[in-house]
Amino acid sequence: MKNTVKKHGIILVILLFLTVMLTYPYLARDFLAMEHDTFFHVSRIENLSLSIRNGDFFPAVYPYENNGFGYASPSFYSDFFLIIPALLHIAGLSVVSCYKFTVFVFTYISLAAMYDLAYHMTKGKEISLLAATAYAFSNYHITDIFVRGALGEVMAIAFLPEVILAMYLIILKKEEKQWVRLALSLAAMILSHNITFLLTAIVCVVFFLVYLKEITKETFLALCKGAGMAFALTMFFTLPMIEQLKAQELWVSRSSSNLASYAMDPWQYFANKTVFGLAGNNREHDSTMLENIGYFLTFAPLLVFAVKEKKKGILFLTLTGYAFMALPSSFIPWKYLTVLKFMQFPWRLNTIAMCLLSVPAAYGVSELTKNRTVPLAVILILAAEGIYHLQPALARNFGMPGDMSWQEVLDGAVVDPYYSAFYVRVELAGADYLPVGSPDFRERNTKIKNGAGMDLDIEYTRRGNVLNFTLEETEEEIVLPLTWYKGYQVYRMENGVRMVRTYANEQRLVTFQPTEPGRYMCMYNDTALRRMCKWLSTLAATFLFLLHAGWKPRFLSKPL
Repeated sequence: MKNTVKKHGIILVILLFLTVMLTYPYLARDFLAMEHDTFFHVSRIENLSLSIRNGDFFPAVYPYENNGFGYASPSFYSDFFLIIPALLHIAGLSVVSCYKFTVFVFTYISLAAMYDLAYHMTKGKEISLLAATAYAFSNYHITDIFVRGALGEVMAIAFLPEVILAMYLIILKKEEKQWVRLALSLAAMILSHNITFLLTAIVCVVFFLVYLKEITKETFLALCKGAGMAFALTMFFTLPMIEQLKAQELWVSRSSSNLASYAMDPWQYFANKTVFGLAGNNREHDSTMLENIGYFLTFAPLLVFAVKEKKKGILFLTLTGYAFMALPSSFIPWKYLTVLKFMQFPWRLNTIAMCLLSVPAAYGVSELTKNRTVPLAVILILAAEGIYHLQPALARNFGMPGDMSWQEVLDGAVVDPYYSAFYVRVELAGADYLPVGSPDFRERNTKIKNGAGMDLDIEYTRRGNVLNFTLEETEEEIVLPLTWYKGYQVYRMENGVRMVRTYANEQRLVTFQPTEPGRYMCMYNDTALRRMCKWLSTLAATFLFLLHAGWKPRFLSKPL
């Protein structure tokens, strides 16, 4: 660490300055504009802080979301990297400031990670700094931050260069010990954004296949160790997620995203103005958001083909990057590629394209000019262009002032919290993780009801995912104001704690059959699989830490 700071200290300061430039619309005023997904991610920070206050750092369900019916977004969209922002919120920082802090940190990591990748491949500080600037100031990245409010994707963009670097070092440089870098970067991708991770996995497979002749036994084992450890580190999230997906049908499984309507028409590749509009190719040009990676990353990598001696891996990044850039095109028959509907929008592939093309773009400029000042001049040009793209963000006036609480948002201070949805849209966004068959939450009160839907005069107390109440008389069926996810269980609390048959009714609400009058408790329990996976991931993390500390287990030193 000391050597890194000593060798690249000035660069790290420059990267910090570039981060300030890129995020200055957030830093310039105490206000957070609410864009496509910003409400959803702010709600994640708010509700994670509430769960932590109740002692749960890794909740499966946010109990207070959706008017108190609960929503299991952390079971499907990991909140691991939101723990620190949530703790800051508990410490007194506003939720607006916590969101901005998160974007700032991961923007800085993005710059540093791309610098790291470029420096390992080129050994040039100026080239690496240019690659980092091109990556961070890409049109697509700016759109992700300020137009889409896509916090999960912004996080994944920060770790993507490290995955590429790990593959490069293991396969082409034969540095098998870099399996740890591969494990940590893949794990970070999984815990940031599921879709970007799946796209990154495709890139890793392509990398492996293209350089199949380079694969040795040691290389293959290193790749397996990296992938295996990434799986072990994240199984506390991935396997319970799969379990919940199989437990009932969720809205995400009925995703009907029309990939063809979100493919990029030719003009969209050359648009160069930040637009606070929506995606798609069926809108007016001035109301369609900017989805391309920018002129520099589109054209500068072509200079690589004019370089006589290309460094190992540069050509692969160039060709693969251009392939990912071209694939979102409307010339591709996306209407037939339903197997890829998991990505929702073809233009997501630009996440990969801008990462792969950043190093070739910087390398081409540097190698053809052979002048160390040229990359620095281009950095200034890219930063200036970035400021031009950021100007519209300063004019946004729909959002949260810094002193506004999340409760005020839920009370309608900014917008109707439902706005044309049957659930609290400001918290659930597209409600991908609501069970199919859920009721209209606008009309559903939070009373305990009987099986016929009649309100019962039963008071209950609530703390997090625990409801306590007393039944004066039995009913054939009791329906609680909770959205059902696997793990909810009702207990009879008198004469010993006894489990009561608990299930989901037709409206996918927690339902049970009381055995007799008395005190009852409903709570969310981690499933057996989730409990086991938490322990296994903890063991994997401990094992990795001990290895880093110098521990050498015998089974790793024995020849295979």
